[in-house]
Amino acid sequence: MSGTLNDPASWKPVGQTSEQIFEDGVKLIAGTTINDVSYGIVLTLYFMCINALIQQYQERTHRIRSIFSAVYITIMFAAGTFYCAVNAREAQLAFVDNPNLPGDAVAYNAYTFDTPFNVAGVVSFFLTAWMNDALLSITGRFGVSMGMVALIETVLPTRSFWAAISLKFVMAYYALTVAYTVLITSLMTLRILLARREFIKATGQKGYGAQYLSIATMIVESSALYSVWGLVFLGLYIANHPVQYVFLASLSEVQVSGVLVIVSTGKAWSADTTHVLSRNGQDKTQEKSRMTAIVFYHSRGGTSTNDTSASYTNPAPFPLHKVSTGEDVDSVTV
Repeated sequence: MSGTLNDPASWKPVGQTSEQIFEDGVKLIAGTTINDVSYGIVLTLYFMCINALIQQYQERTHRIRSIFSAVYITIMFAAGTFYCAVNAREAQLAFVDNPNLPGDAVAYNAYTFDTPFNVAGVVSFFLTAWMNDALLSITGRFGVSMGMVALIETVLPTRSFWAAISLKFVMAYYALTVAYTVLITSLMTLRILLARREFIKATGQKGYGAQYLSIATMIVESSALYSVWGLVFLGLYIANHPVQYVFLASLSEVQVSGVLVIVSTGKAWSADTTHVLSRNGQDKTQEKSRMTAIVFYHSRGGTSTNDTSASYTNPAPFPLHKVSTGEDVDSVTV
């Protein structure tokens, strides 16, 4: 039944409840607007990282590390790009090409979840998650194994991301991944702050402990974004709330951006950083000791500097700048 121009009520979808209409609207916004905005942020970060790595490579510093980082983030970026493309294409198929499928756009996604194109998108989604886990939460084989089980359970025929059996595995995977990320990030940050305190205690220079704080901040920022996003998505996913699609559409890009933040901000802690900081701290301490141990005076009475028994009247600190300018000065006593 088609609508008529003089009856606005006939313009609404036929056979759908208000909840279904709201869910379709959220999914459309998530698959288009949220998907594109998150991708734009990642695209900007990616080119910033590549530019920084190219400069590092041209300066002949850490060339192997630069190449490895460039390859690593490029693979993650490509996987995230493909996942965004799948989201956009699925939105077109659900809302434009097949709008009369029984149910709604969410039902279309569930019916076609095991198609090769959709499965490739799910694989790219989990690939970004695994690479993010490997760098940030360091869950290692455990995270990959859990993710592999969740992936297989979601792409089997007649299964989907929201099937009852898939829900258990996906929920377990993200719950453990987020928990590991928060725990390990907290332990790493605590260890860095403790090392900073010991370094300041040993050198007596607070200024040289700033790099410890910058590294701790970088770790917290990159991990916190993924942890908060994953935790909110997990809660909405368990509750089966429509807003979950907003976080699901951008979760892959958040995982990629967490890695890009590490590359684009701050300088990594290299093997000689501790040596350089320690040497600077020792040099600063020694310089301070020398300056406080030597005091210059000038004699107003013309007394020879070699006369240790000479008495001084109103001794005053010797102006050091006169030595360098060549001005005539009185005798100097050390």
